[in-house]
Amino acid sequence: MFRRLSALTLLLSLLFSASASAALSLDRMIVYFDPNKQPRQDVVVSNPGEETLYLQTEVFEVHNPGSKNEERVKVTDPEKLKLLTTPNKAIIPANGRKTVRMVSLEKPTGNELVYRVTFKPVVGDLEASETAVKLLIAYQALVFIRPDNPEYEVTAQQKGEQLIFKNSGNINVVLRNGRYCTTQKNDSCKPLDATTRLYADQSWKLDVPTEAVRVTYGLFDGTFERTREFTLKPLASATKS
Repeated sequence: MFRRLSALTLLLSLLFSASASAALSLDRMIVYFDPNKQPRQDVVVSNPGEETLYLQTEVFEVHNPGSKNEERVKVTDPEKLKLLTTPNKAIIPANGRKTVRMVSLEKPTGNELVYRVTFKPVVGDLEASETAVKLLIAYQALVFIRPDNPEYEVTAQQKGEQLIFKNSGNINVVLRNGRYCTTQKNDSCKPLDATTRLYADQSWKLDVPTEAVRVTYGLFDGTFERTREFTLKPLASATKS
């Protein structure tokens, strides 16, 4: 589902201060590498806490993104690492920040490449008089490396009370700001809460109200949003198809 970029609870580590805490924030959680731009992108990591932050990054390749068989594989072999983060370890002082640069070493020839980069705090030197538990929270940035001529291609087929969207393009697209309308007049339209990131070669099923005659969605490719309308058949004929 769209925006799987929730914080990851990592370590309940044995520390030596009951009130100690580590915090970090990123200036963006989604990074796009476009084919007509330089193969590098910067992410600013901030430490809003009162302690020094020891930061480490990890790179995961995402195989079959958006499918039931999605797999996130940590890349540990330097020779196979095609997305670099530098520095991959850093020390950020209290209320300070650090720029982490991502560099792509390859350009896809088919569908876009998808990565997740984890930014996680690690335990540094400890000094205190009592034992406590400290919660360290990491974040993952979603990274897309796009091929030449990037383009999504979204179609929708009605099956009963469902619309099945398919993306036949070579990049992902976000379906957002959805509405369903009960007549051809715009004042009959009501918002749809459902939204998703539709990856290349993936499908998504949407349950639509029985009274709907058309559905509109904004298709957002990371830069622009274009509104598309999908006309629905009467429910009786749609059920038979």
